[in-house]
Amino acid sequence: MDASPPLPCDEIASMNATAKETDPAAREPTAPPLEEEGGNGQPRYLQVARELKRGISEGAWPVGARLPTELELCERFDISRFTANAAVRVLAQSGLITRRQRVGTVVIATPDDARYTHDLSTAHDLLQYAEDTELKLMFVSKVPLNKAQARELGAAPGDEWIYAVGLRSGPGGADARPICVTRLFLNPVLKGIEGSLRDRKSAIYSLIERDFKRPIERIEQDLKGVLLDAEDAANLGAEAGAPALRILRRYYGDDGVLLELSDNVHPSDRFTYHMHLRK
Repeated sequence: MDASPPLPCDEIASMNATAKETDPAAREPTAPPLEEEGGNGQPRYLQVARELKRGISEGAWPVGARLPTELELCERFDISRFTANAAVRVLAQSGLITRRQRVGTVVIATPDDARYTHDLSTAHDLLQYAEDTELKLMFVSKVPLNKAQARELGAAPGDEWIYAVGLRSGPGGADARPICVTRLFLNPVLKGIEGSLRDRKSAIYSLIERDFKRPIERIEQDLKGVLLDAEDAANLGAEAGAPALRILRRYYGDDGVLLELSDNVHPSDRFTYHMHLRK
Protein backbone atom coordinates (compact mmCIF):
# COMPACT_ATOMS: atom_id res chain seq x y z
CA MET A 1 0.00 0.00 0.00
CA ASP A 2 1.71 3.20 -1.17
CA ALA A 3 2.26 6.34 0.89
CA SER A 4 1.05 4.94 4.21
CA PRO A 5 1.34 7.36 7.14
CA PRO A 6 4.80 6.90 8.67
CA LEU A 7 5.59 4.65 11.60
CA PRO A 8 6.78 6.98 14.37
CA CYS A 9 10.32 5.73 15.04
CA ASP A 10 10.95 8.11 17.94
CA GLU A 11 7.75 7.02 19.68
CA ILE A 12 8.72 3.35 19.47
CA ALA A 13 12.22 4.05 20.77
CA SER A 14 10.80 6.13 23.60
CA MET A 15 8.24 3.48 24.57
CA ASN A 16 10.84 0.71 24.48
CA ALA A 17 13.14 2.76 26.73
CA THR A 18 10.32 3.46 29.15
CA ALA A 19 9.39 -0.23 29.26
CA LYS A 20 12.95 -1.18 30.21
CA GLU A 21 12.97 1.40 32.98
CA THR A 22 9.63 0.38 34.46
CA ASP A 23 9.58 -3.39 33.87
CA PRO A 24 11.60 -5.25 36.57
CA ALA A 25 11.92 -8.28 34.27
CA ALA A 26 13.71 -6.09 31.72
CA ARG A 27 16.37 -5.17 34.33
CA GLU A 28 16.78 -8.40 36.25
CA PRO A 29 18.18 -11.60 34.70
CA THR A 30 15.99 -13.78 36.91
CA ALA A 31 12.26 -13.87 36.20
CA PRO A 32 9.76 -13.62 39.08
CA PRO A 33 7.76 -16.72 40.04
CA LEU A 34 5.59 -17.93 37.19
CA GLU A 35 2.37 -17.36 39.09
CA GLU A 36 3.25 -13.68 39.50
CA GLU A 37 4.92 -12.93 36.17
CA GLY A 38 3.32 -10.12 34.25
CA GLY A 39 0.31 -9.96 36.53
CA ASN A 40 -1.88 -9.83 33.43
CA GLY A 41 -3.45 -13.27 33.38
CA GLN A 42 -1.05 -14.64 30.76
CA PRO A 43 -1.75 -18.34 30.07
CA ARG A 44 0.48 -20.70 32.02
CA TYR A 45 1.93 -22.36 28.92
CA LEU A 46 3.14 -18.94 27.68
CA GLN A 47 4.70 -18.23 31.07
CA VAL A 48 6.57 -21.54 30.88
CA ALA A 49 7.59 -20.89 27.26
CA ARG A 50 8.93 -17.48 28.23
CA GLU A 51 10.94 -19.01 31.08
CA LEU A 52 12.39 -21.64 28.73
CA LYS A 53 13.27 -18.93 26.19
CA ARG A 54 15.04 -17.03 28.93
CA GLY A 55 17.02 -20.16 29.80
CA ILE A 56 18.02 -20.67 26.17
CA SER A 57 19.04 -17.02 25.87
CA GLU A 58 21.14 -17.16 29.04
CA GLY A 59 22.87 -20.39 28.03
CA ALA A 60 21.18 -22.86 30.36
CA TRP A 61 20.35 -24.84 27.20
CA PRO A 62 22.80 -23.77 24.46
CA VAL A 63 22.35 -24.58 20.78
CA GLY A 64 22.70 -28.34 20.37
CA ALA A 65 21.56 -29.12 23.91
CA ARG A 66 18.43 -31.12 24.72
CA LEU A 67 15.57 -29.52 26.59
CA PRO A 68 14.06 -31.40 29.53
CA THR A 69 11.39 -33.92 28.54
CA GLU A 70 7.73 -33.03 28.93
CA LEU A 71 7.54 -35.12 32.10
CA GLU A 72 10.58 -33.30 33.51
CA LEU A 73 8.96 -29.96 32.64
CA CYS A 74 5.80 -31.06 34.45
CA GLU A 75 7.83 -31.67 37.61
CA ARG A 76 9.99 -28.57 37.20
CA PHE A 77 7.08 -26.13 36.77
CA ASP A 78 4.30 -28.10 38.50
CA ILE A 79 2.19 -28.16 35.32
CA SER A 80 0.15 -30.68 33.37
CA ARG A 81 1.40 -32.68 30.40
CA PHE A 82 -0.94 -30.66 28.18
CA THR A 83 0.58 -27.36 29.38
CA ALA A 84 4.11 -28.66 28.90
CA ASN A 85 3.32 -29.76 25.35
CA ALA A 86 1.80 -26.36 24.53
CA ALA A 87 4.87 -24.54 25.88
CA VAL A 88 7.24 -26.68 23.82
CA ARG A 89 5.05 -26.10 20.77
CA VAL A 90 5.51 -22.35 21.22
CA LEU A 91 9.30 -22.80 21.16
CA ALA A 92 9.07 -24.95 18.03
CA GLN A 93 6.84 -22.40 16.31
CA SER A 94 9.33 -19.68 17.25
CA GLY A 95 12.12 -21.62 15.54
CA LEU A 96 14.10 -22.25 18.74
CA ILE A 97 13.89 -26.03 18.97
CA THR A 98 13.24 -29.11 16.90
CA ARG A 99 11.85 -32.47 17.97
CA ARG A 100 13.90 -35.44 16.79
CA GLN A 101 12.79 -39.03 17.11
CA ARG A 102 14.96 -41.04 19.49
CA VAL A 103 16.93 -37.87 20.28
CA GLY A 104 14.47 -35.58 22.00
CA THR A 105 13.84 -31.83 21.86
CA VAL A 106 17.00 -30.07 20.68
CA VAL A 107 17.79 -26.34 20.79
CA ILE A 108 18.61 -25.08 17.28
CA ALA A 109 18.67 -21.29 17.76
CA THR A 110 18.73 -18.55 20.37
CA PRO A 111 15.86 -16.03 20.59
CA ASP A 112 17.95 -13.40 18.76
CA ASP A 113 18.59 -15.75 15.82
CA ALA A 114 15.29 -17.62 15.56
CA ARG A 115 12.55 -17.15 12.99
CA TYR A 116 8.81 -17.53 13.52
CA THR A 117 7.15 -20.29 11.49
CA HIS A 118 3.48 -19.95 10.62
CA ASP A 119 1.86 -23.27 9.71
CA LEU A 120 -1.28 -22.87 7.66
CA SER A 121 -3.80 -25.43 6.44
CA THR A 122 -7.17 -23.89 7.41
CA ALA A 123 -8.79 -20.49 7.96
CA HIS A 124 -8.67 -21.26 11.68
CA ASP A 125 -4.85 -21.46 11.48
CA LEU A 126 -4.79 -18.02 9.91
CA LEU A 127 -6.95 -16.54 12.66
CA GLN A 128 -4.94 -18.38 15.32
CA TYR A 129 -1.79 -16.59 14.14
CA ALA A 130 -3.28 -13.31 15.38
CA GLU A 131 -4.06 -14.93 18.75
CA ASP A 132 -0.66 -16.62 19.19
CA THR A 133 1.44 -13.55 18.36
CA GLU A 134 1.51 -10.20 20.14
CA LEU A 135 0.85 -6.92 18.32
CA LYS A 136 1.95 -3.82 20.22
CA LEU A 137 0.40 -0.74 18.62
CA MET A 138 2.43 2.48 18.74
CA PHE A 139 0.17 4.78 16.76
CA VAL A 140 -3.63 4.94 16.43
CA SER A 141 -5.53 7.67 14.62
CA LYS A 142 -7.97 8.47 11.81
CA VAL A 143 -6.57 9.30 8.39
CA PRO A 144 -8.05 10.45 5.06
CA LEU A 145 -7.26 7.88 2.37
CA ASN A 146 -5.04 8.78 -0.57
CA LYS A 147 -5.78 7.36 -4.01
CA ALA A 148 -3.58 4.25 -3.60
CA GLN A 149 -5.02 3.41 -0.19
CA ALA A 150 -8.58 3.96 -1.39
CA ARG A 151 -7.95 1.60 -4.29
CA GLU A 152 -6.66 -1.12 -1.96
CA LEU A 153 -9.65 -0.71 0.34
CA GLY A 154 -12.35 -0.28 -2.28
CA ALA A 155 -13.19 3.10 -0.79
CA ALA A 156 -13.21 6.69 -2.04
CA PRO A 157 -10.16 8.99 -1.78
CA GLY A 158 -10.57 11.29 1.18
CA ASP A 159 -12.67 8.83 3.20
CA GLU A 160 -11.50 8.65 6.81
CA TRP A 161 -10.51 5.20 8.07
CA ILE A 162 -9.05 4.20 11.42
CA TYR A 163 -5.31 3.66 11.04
CA ALA A 164 -2.89 1.95 13.43
CA VAL A 165 0.77 0.92 13.29
CA GLY A 166 2.75 -1.43 15.51
CA LEU A 167 5.29 -4.20 15.90
CA ARG A 168 4.36 -7.87 16.17
CA SER A 169 6.38 -10.46 18.08
CA GLY A 170 6.08 -14.23 18.34
CA PRO A 171 4.22 -16.27 20.98
CA GLY A 172 4.98 -14.93 24.46
CA GLY A 173 7.75 -12.97 22.82
CA ALA A 174 7.67 -9.61 24.58
CA ASP A 175 11.46 -9.85 25.05
CA ALA A 176 12.20 -11.11 21.54
CA ARG A 177 12.91 -9.07 18.43
CA PRO A 178 9.79 -8.24 16.41
CA ILE A 179 8.83 -10.43 13.47
CA CYS A 180 7.07 -7.71 11.47
CA VAL A 181 5.76 -4.18 11.15
CA THR A 182 1.96 -4.17 10.92
CA ARG A 183 -0.17 -1.36 9.50
CA LEU A 184 -3.92 -1.63 10.02
CA PHE A 185 -6.83 0.04 8.27
CA LEU A 186 -10.22 -0.39 9.98
CA ASN A 187 -13.56 0.46 8.42
CA PRO A 188 -15.17 3.61 9.91
CA VAL A 189 -18.34 1.56 10.57
CA LEU A 190 -16.37 0.28 13.59
CA LYS A 191 -17.02 3.59 15.32
CA GLY A 192 -15.10 4.00 18.56
CA ILE A 193 -12.88 0.93 18.15
CA GLU A 194 -9.74 3.07 18.27
CA GLY A 195 -10.34 3.59 22.00
CA SER A 196 -9.98 -0.16 22.60
CA LEU A 197 -7.07 -0.99 20.30
CA ARG A 198 -4.08 -0.29 22.54
CA ASP A 199 -5.37 -2.05 25.67
CA ARG A 200 -7.05 -5.03 24.03
CA LYS A 201 -6.12 -8.54 25.26
CA SER A 202 -7.17 -10.40 22.11
CA ALA A 203 -6.74 -10.25 18.34
CA ILE A 204 -8.37 -7.30 16.60
CA TYR A 205 -10.70 -9.52 14.57
CA SER A 206 -11.95 -10.92 17.92
CA LEU A 207 -12.60 -7.37 19.11
CA ILE A 208 -14.64 -6.69 15.97
CA GLU A 209 -16.68 -9.85 16.42
CA ARG A 210 -17.25 -9.40 20.15
CA ASP A 211 -17.86 -5.66 20.49
CA PHE A 212 -19.48 -4.91 17.15
CA LYS A 213 -21.27 -8.23 16.57
CA ARG A 214 -19.82 -8.44 13.05
CA PRO A 215 -18.49 -11.98 12.50
CA ILE A 216 -15.54 -12.42 10.13
CA GLU A 217 -16.67 -14.78 7.37
CA ARG A 218 -13.99 -14.44 4.67
CA ILE A 219 -10.28 -13.66 4.60
CA GLU A 220 -8.24 -12.82 1.51
CA GLN A 221 -4.46 -12.88 1.60
CA ASP A 222 -1.81 -11.61 -0.83
CA LEU A 223 1.92 -12.37 -0.47
CA LYS A 224 4.65 -10.38 -2.15
CA GLY A 225 8.46 -10.21 -1.94
CA VAL A 226 9.74 -6.72 -1.10
CA LEU A 227 12.85 -4.97 0.18
CA LEU A 228 12.87 -3.32 3.60
CA ASP A 229 12.81 0.45 3.35
CA ALA A 230 14.88 2.53 5.78
CA GLU A 231 11.92 3.30 8.06
CA ASP A 232 10.76 -0.29 8.55
CA ALA A 233 14.35 -1.49 8.87
CA ALA A 234 15.02 1.02 11.66
CA ASN A 235 11.95 -0.01 13.63
CA LEU A 236 12.68 -3.71 13.20
CA GLY A 237 16.37 -3.41 13.98
CA ALA A 238 17.16 -4.83 10.55
CA GLU A 239 19.21 -3.77 7.54
CA ALA A 240 17.65 -1.45 4.98
CA GLY A 241 17.34 -3.13 1.58
CA ALA A 242 17.16 -6.64 3.09
CA PRO A 243 14.59 -9.02 1.55
CA ALA A 244 11.21 -9.21 3.24
CA LEU A 245 7.79 -10.78 2.82
CA ARG A 246 4.79 -8.46 2.62
CA ILE A 247 1.46 -10.06 3.57
CA LEU A 248 -1.77 -8.18 2.93
CA ARG A 249 -4.84 -9.62 4.69
CA ARG A 250 -8.41 -8.47 4.17
CA TYR A 251 -11.09 -9.46 6.67
CA TYR A 252 -14.71 -9.38 5.44
CA GLY A 253 -17.89 -9.54 7.50
CA ASP A 254 -20.82 -11.83 6.80
CA ASP A 255 -22.40 -9.00 4.78
CA GLY A 256 -19.39 -8.83 2.44
CA VAL A 257 -18.10 -5.54 3.86
CA LEU A 258 -14.33 -5.14 4.26
CA LEU A 259 -13.84 -4.50 7.98
CA GLU A 260 -10.08 -4.77 8.42
CA LEU A 261 -7.00 -4.69 6.25
CA SER A 262 -3.63 -5.58 7.76
CA ASP A 263 -0.40 -4.81 5.90
CA ASN A 264 2.49 -6.82 7.37
CA VAL A 265 6.18 -6.63 6.42
CA HIS A 266 8.34 -9.53 7.68
CA PRO A 267 12.16 -9.61 7.35
CA SER A 268 13.00 -12.82 5.51
CA ASP A 269 15.27 -14.10 8.30
CA ARG A 270 12.51 -13.88 10.93
CA PHE A 271 9.48 -15.48 9.33
CA THR A 272 8.68 -18.68 7.45
CA TYR A 273 5.29 -19.40 5.88
CA HIS A 274 4.56 -23.12 5.77
CA MET A 275 1.37 -24.31 4.07
CA HIS A 276 0.19 -27.92 3.96
CA LEU A 277 -2.90 -28.47 1.85
CA ARG A 278 -4.73 -31.72 1.17
CA LYS A 279 -6.30 -32.54 -2.16
